[in-house]
Amino acid sequence: MGKTSFVLDLLHSLEKVGFNCLLVDIFNITSHKDFLHQFLRAAQSKRSLRSKITSWWKTFRGLVPQIYADLDPFTGNHRFGFTLAQLEEEDVKTAIQDLFEHLSVMGENVIIALDEFQKISEIDDNGWLEATLRMHFQKLGNVSFLFTGSRKSLISEMLNNPARPLYRSCQTIEFPNFGDEFTDWVLSRFDSVGISCEKKAIKHLRHLIQDTPNYVQMVCFHLVAQARTRIGIAEVEEVLEMVARQNAYAYQTLLNSLTFAQRRALRLGAIEKQSLFQKEMLVKYEISSSAALHSSLKALKHKGLLDEEGTGKGRVLFDDPLFAFWLNLISSPNDG
Repeated sequence: MGKTSFVLDLLHSLEKVGFNCLLVDIFNITSHKDFLHQFLRAAQSKRSLRSKITSWWKTFRGLVPQIYADLDPFTGNHRFGFTLAQLEEEDVKTAIQDLFEHLSVMGENVIIALDEFQKISEIDDNGWLEATLRMHFQKLGNVSFLFTGSRKSLISEMLNNPARPLYRSCQTIEFPNFGDEFTDWVLSRFDSVGISCEKKAIKHLRHLIQDTPNYVQMVCFHLVAQARTRIGIAEVEEVLEMVARQNAYAYQTLLNSLTFAQRRALRLGAIEKQSLFQKEMLVKYEISSSAALHSSLKALKHKGLLDEEGTGKGRVLFDDPLFAFWLNLISSPNDG
């Protein structure tokens, strides 16, 4: 399982022993209104919290109720939501603070998990939402907050920069890298359907895609679907190439949105992986100078294509390792 699956499993276990848990996915937010909408959407999906959120909602005149005519296919209940279109920005901010204050009546043991929480740092509000979060989680004795995210550089900046509201406000927990148990689990899955797979093939696959669990399982799914009976490194590479090429349109569209300098920096990082600032590397990839490469890498980090780890130390880490693999494919002299 990946990060979000792990958190869902954790919250499910905690709910069994009496906690009220809420997972709010804010990956796609671009504004305070989006943040409020996602929070309310998560809350109204929890039957145990619905009546409490509804009572708060009735006291806030800026929120207009919306009753859906259809039924929830899982619960059989009428679904409802909140219309926020009429709210002005100041009203939205008031509603967010009001909602946080209302969390105090949700029970004695409440856990709020914000998934991809680094996205709040991308809202242009001079740190207002970060400061609001800190103020309220210091005041709410009955609520614990769990922040999860995949962009290490942004999370580190939010929690370790003395100028940021969330500076040293949380205990950080680094997700451990997968060990041999992941390889053994994959091999056992193959064995359960009568497929013989070499251990070194799965280790090779994990290396190529930086231990990303969904890509490992995606490739293995296709290997089983193709009715392979024996799997080695060649078979793994063949299927991984097929999966990468299935994403070619999206990756090419992304490349077309970048400058020539940024494309060259990406190719350099994907193919060479280390010692990027050496003079011969700059010449080979037609990059004018170390300063130009540094500028391109900084822009690519800002776009979310690269992460901080290793950047500035002569190597880069791709946010999407399958994208790096695809860049290697199209840079091959034998590729059509």
